[in-house]
Amino acid sequence: MAVAARLLERALDDMSLPQFRVLSLIASSPERAGRIATLAGVSRPSLTGVLDGLTQRGWVRRVEVHGDRRGVSLEITDDGRAALDRAQAATGERLGDVIDLLEPAERQAALDGLAALGHAFQLDHARRHAPLESPG
Repeated sequence: MAVAARLLERALDDMSLPQFRVLSLIASSPERAGRIATLAGVSRPSLTGVLDGLTQRGWVRRVEVHGDRRGVSLEITDDGRAALDRAQAATGERLGDVIDLLEPAERQAALDGLAALGHAFQLDHARRHAPLESPG
């Protein structure tokens, strides 16, 4: 995974892998900063640094949560969406270049494995975002 992460990070021209990860999470569902930190697996101070960079570039905006003086929700901007689209295209192209090195049968197995892994990530995301069941 670490080798794959480095390979994909090199494909990103104008953002780091942590910025890509956080921007992807915000784009999938506007969330409060604490929730994004949990989903991204980073500490709150580390998230603050990543968010400062994303905000300075105009890719993310912080929005106050009504009724909560300290609450902040994060939203992707149009420029952020465009940057994320470029980053996803670049990482997808780089991954495709690597997979194209494989023989056809291996290539198909790799693509099938990536599809299954993507599905597992979707299931995990749905499970983590499922509303809590009320007792009784």
